[in-house]
Amino acid sequence: MYGPGFQGGGRLTELVSLIDLPPTLLDAAGIEVPAHMQGRSIMPLVRRTSTEWQDDMFVQTSEAQIGRAIRTKRWKYNMTAPKELGVRQAGSEVYVEDHLYDLQADPYELVNLIGRESHREVAGVLRERLIRRMEQAGEAAPKVELAADAGRGGQHRVTPEEARM
Repeated sequence: MYGPGFQGGGRLTELVSLIDLPPTLLDAAGIEVPAHMQGRSIMPLVRRTSTEWQDDMFVQTSEAQIGRAIRTKRWKYNMTAPKELGVRQAGSEVYVEDHLYDLQADPYELVNLIGRESHREVAGVLRERLIRRMEQAGEAAPKVELAADAGRGGQHRVTPEEARM
């Protein structure tokens, strides 16, 4: 972007979402962001007036499929409702674990780690975070069916500290 508050280029390492774009544009134009608007302006990050920012992103997909995901700087965890159609409803009472990616080691999301013994703890941590975010968005806590056991797969066991990154 280029314009007021965006001259000189730069890079942010914080996780931002498209939902943050409308409040950012309003803020950059000097227009007060309505309290009911979802998302947050990234202008405090751009201006370096704030370093406080969320450490994960909540993602909802409800078009061709019904899915929910959480993304941190390191991990991406996804679950879907395979028995439901997104064109008919927006959410589900039951989801199935679908994907887990280590974005640090696999930025192109080529190796799905869901169901692997080595990554059960990280999946559990992210599942809990995702359910909390769903509840914050006004959804009821769903039943989550765990992924089938995918064995060891040659992966190192993730430490509890790594699971929370």
